[in-house]
Amino acid sequence: MDKHEMRQKIKYGNAILITVMILIIGAALFAHLVYGITPVIVDGISMKPTLHTGDVAIMYKKPYNNIKIGNVIVYNYYGTLIIHRVIGIYEHNGTECFIIKGDNNPIPDPGYPQYCGYYTINGFTTGGVPYFEIKGVVWTYNGNEPIVIPYIGSFALAIRGTGSDAFLSFGIKI
Repeated sequence: MDKHEMRQKIKYGNAILITVMILIIGAALFAHLVYGITPVIVDGISMKPTLHTGDVAIMYKKPYNNIKIGNVIVYNYYGTLIIHRVIGIYEHNGTECFIIKGDNNPIPDPGYPQYCGYYTINGFTTGGVPYFEIKGVVWTYNGNEPIVIPYIGSFALAIRGTGSDAFLSFGIKI
């Protein structure tokens, strides 16, 4: 094979690679825009043993009235995105509210008492998270086991550092 043939094969290979990359990026963008599908990187220990720092989970939009106890959700807590499990649901003054707790946490999250009042569950009184702060639900199998790609997000966390919310929906702090 001469140099000309080698260059032609390299150009052809590069064209295929670029085409595949464009198709993958296009499919991911379509899934995000149409279905609200977003990869999220877990950062923290509050969901152990279910989720670990560096795991990538897939979040999607789901109507809040279809969220059930046991679902793992992503919600906004005063500018920080949190990924925890729903352990209770109630209504307060016409607002649907969710009691949220990390699997590794001893008590539920503090929530937003100004919107959801206070609610007692399992001996703890806490505020709920109003439906409008919920950003999405994590895809699961076998009921409520999140589908994750283990530790693949560790590279992104190494670059930006843990405990930072610079990536917003792509870097979930728990």
